[in-house]
Amino acid sequence: MFTFKRETETVPDGAPARYWHRLDDGRIQCDLCPRYCKLHDGQRGFCFVRARRGDEMVLTTYGRSSGFCVDPIEKKPLNHFLPGTPVFSFGTAGCNLGCKFCQNWDISKSRQFDTLADAASPDEIARTAAELGCRSVAFTYNDPVIFLEYAVDTAQACHARGLKTVAVTAGEICPEPREEFFARMDAANIDLKAFTERFYRQI
Repeated sequence: MFTFKRETETVPDGAPARYWHRLDDGRIQCDLCPRYCKLHDGQRGFCFVRARRGDEMVLTTYGRSSGFCVDPIEKKPLNHFLPGTPVFSFGTAGCNLGCKFCQNWDISKSRQFDTLADAASPDEIARTAAELGCRSVAFTYNDPVIFLEYAVDTAQACHARGLKTVAVTAGEICPEPREEFFARMDAANIDLKAFTERFYRQI
């Protein structure tokens, strides 16, 4: 059984986020995904978890997960990557897509996450996964590209313990952050949401 500290009262300021720049009109533009959200102070992006605090962009869900579970690796689903082994799965709130058929909408579109979340550092996640006998850690439930900084740091902690990393994602991410994100992943399942570019522009 694994438990992490439950956060119920305060909202963290978040960890500094990468991939953004200031605009001439005073707003900040997020450059993580093709939505390019433009934010005034105190506003959140479409994903809900990348926000402007003062003159910087922060990831409000760094170190805060919506839940944890030990799954068979085939549930990710991956059939030829560490077959027959358990994977430690976790995710956060938020998503940069708005699919109406989302099976995890209660997680990905949660707006109660600021008052109820499990706190777990990258090192705690890696340590717990190893103690539970998992061979890998999966970033899943919501789209992990939106918590890139948390995922990358967790992946590094996992690799230090000899654990592999898995991303379950729609892959909706800009080229530069995409390179950083997938460089830390040992396997990935890219979910195809539709067959047209129009769908991705409208969703």
